[in-house]
Amino acid sequence: MTIERDIETDEAFGDRARQYLDPDSREPLFQQVRRFLEQSLLEGRFKPHRPLPSSRHLAGVLGVSRNTVSAAYQELTALGLIESRPRSGLYPAAERLATAQPGASSAPQPARAPHHRSVPTGQVDWQARLPRPLGEDLHHAAAHPDWNRYPFPFLPGQPELSSFPARAWLRALNDALAGPHMAASLRDSVDADDELLVKAICREILPPRGMSVSPSEVIITNGAQQALSMLADLLIEPGNTVSVENPGYVDAWHIFRNAGATLHPVEVDASGARVSKADAARSEFVYLTPSHHHPTSVTTSYSRRAAILRAAQAEDALIIEDDFDSEVRFKGRPTPSLKSLDRTGRVIYVGTFSKFVAPGLRLGFVVADAALIAALRERRRYLTKHPSGHLQRALGLFIESGEYHRALRQHRRHLVRKWEVLTEELERHLPFPLGPVPAGGLSVWLTGPEGFDGTRAAAIARGKGVLIDAGERFFLEGAKRNHIRVGFNTIPLQAIPRGVELLGEAIREQLAE
Repeated sequence: MTIERDIETDEAFGDRARQYLDPDSREPLFQQVRRFLEQSLLEGRFKPHRPLPSSRHLAGVLGVSRNTVSAAYQELTALGLIESRPRSGLYPAAERLATAQPGASSAPQPARAPHHRSVPTGQVDWQARLPRPLGEDLHHAAAHPDWNRYPFPFLPGQPELSSFPARAWLRALNDALAGPHMAASLRDSVDADDELLVKAICREILPPRGMSVSPSEVIITNGAQQALSMLADLLIEPGNTVSVENPGYVDAWHIFRNAGATLHPVEVDASGARVSKADAARSEFVYLTPSHHHPTSVTTSYSRRAAILRAAQAEDALIIEDDFDSEVRFKGRPTPSLKSLDRTGRVIYVGTFSKFVAPGLRLGFVVADAALIAALRERRRYLTKHPSGHLQRALGLFIESGEYHRALRQHRRHLVRKWEVLTEELERHLPFPLGPVPAGGLSVWLTGPEGFDGTRAAAIARGKGVLIDAGERFFLEGAKRNHIRVGFNTIPLQAIPRGVELLGEAIREQLAE
């Protein structure tokens, strides 16, 4: 196989690439690859009618990791230089490239030794000034910005647009700009949160999760991501160790690593994370997703939670509990939060409205000791001041009116039906046993037999219009390729049977390779 049969062989393409790639450069390798591919696209070395090489093939030709190539492809897609075609792959964006000129200012130059870089007079050498990312060796979470172009998006993190309570939400937005609510929506609150929303969280959201707290113990954030970022910025010092679930949440790993922390992987089994006293002893922080583990959806058992708290208390470690979808449980009552069992103030609880209301609203919250909340509020003031006052007041009204829980009950019933249909269809079409499926969360974690390549199967499925996540990217250490994650939050109910049928075909094709 060649990079482009009409142009050059893999060997020639790799030789040319090595003139541009410098592993000793301070410029991240994925950006070097991106700039080299950009130049190749502008020079017409890839034909518009042919798909670009797969990340696996190109990584082998260039001698870099698949993650590096994938990150480069993502940037080229964002720049509009390549485009994704459902069921086909990535292609050069002919119209965009036609307007670009080879040799433009964005075109790469062959890499130079880092200590002999020539900088034109008057030009800032930004690559020399920018810090090198500390998480270059980590995977990146799968990004599917074009998910709505695929007929079968088996994803957990994107909304099913037809199920969003649009009418009730619009009413809340309108009410937030009327009468006594208008000032709260439009004011500069400096470092304060919307009182109505905070009280609604304390009164309506937290008690079902086993917590009774005062407003001084709550801060609103721009989603769970900002919450984790602020906690890392405030609490983590370079050289600290954070114990994390393996497999686990990749974005959190990047946040902790960029704060200077060392990541210590903790095994996860059918009862949740296995955090021992030795794990707590070597860590200043323990990061967990106990309600529904990311990505397997396993719920941490009560006995395991008690053991984790004992270990953390004995070794004076802090626990960050990321409770991103505790309300999405299909059998029995939601498990009380780890925070609700804590009597020492060492559990920091991070919640979000992204998984039910919508990820695009970017609203979340932290529950912790009042002293920590005050410090986070001070830190947030000089980062973003506060989240949108209009959205905060609208969400507070949405909860207070009862529309939030009404829509949540309806959404949960819809998810139960999806979960039932998905598991039935997986049992019917998978070429290997489905195994136990947790009764909660927004995805099903599948483990295939020896020889199953989930990463390759995901690529084949994508060519059939089916989006799933390869399990390999969720591992910090000992990455296993025989896993895939099949979400069901995004895909319409009626599309599940056909989508699973195509997924089964993709898996069989991979196993036959």
